Amino acid sequence: MQKLQPKKGALGLYIILLVAAVAAMLAVKQCSTRSIGERPDNTAGGDTLNVAMEISPTSLSLEADTLSGEYYNMLRQVLAKHGIPLRLHPYTRIEDALQWLRDGRVRLVVGDLPVTTEMRREFIFVNPVALDKQVLVQLREADTVPPAVQNQFDLAQKEVTVPKGSPYIARLRNLSHEIGDTIYIREDPVNSSEQLVILTALGKIPMAVVSGATARKLSPRYPLLDTSVDISLNQFQSWALAPRDSLLCDSLTRWLR
Repeated sequence: MQKLQPKKGALGLYIILLVAAVAAMLAVKQCSTRSIGERPDNTAGGDTLNVAMEISPTSLSLEADTLSGEYYNMLRQVLAKHGIPLRLHPYTRIEDALQWLRDGRVRLVVGDLPVTTEMRREFIFVNPVALDKQVLVQLREADTVPPAVQNQFDLAQKEVTVPKGSPYIARLRNLSHEIGDTIYIREDPVNSSEQLVILTALGKIPMAVVSGATARKLSPRYPLLDTSVDISLNQFQSWALAPRDSLLCDSLTRWLR
């Protein structure tokens, strides 16, 4: 049996093909990112308003190459009326968006942000744009089987997932004190609230806390997903700015009114 020898130049050809494949994947990734907005490492100057906007059914979504979302449409119409250009910087983790705001890379953070005492210590808010509450999402075994958690006291010794840096963490800690037992809070460093709902519905994580608006938008797709347990009372939802932007905050409040 004779050992086959590789053809001359074959190795060079394989390397060229590999480099081309990697370049193609990077190009696809960049096109996908630009289709919904640019990251805050490319902020716009001049009169353009750099806005971090949450990718969620309420704030910003992409449908058939068209940007949509209640908050997106609201802000776009208000800024267009006053001749202010808009540059979007989409985010999935509130922790990232708030850091961009601290660093001055964006001037406004739009999303399902509860106006809590903890948040007010660091940021200012436009007048509330919505009223919502935090709910628990969990998976039932069947239509006729009640969920494992039927009230807040059943959360004792349970693990609940939220996005890393979420303002919902403070509420869960307070709830742990209220029920007199430990609630294990897992901060997900990658996934958004919307993705956590999907992971719960697929049985990948036991349960998560998200806004009621996000739960209402997604639960019809997953019949066994339970959203009946409220984690908080109704809270005002608003958009955050740094304290240095009080004039912009007043203007947005007036325009949105």
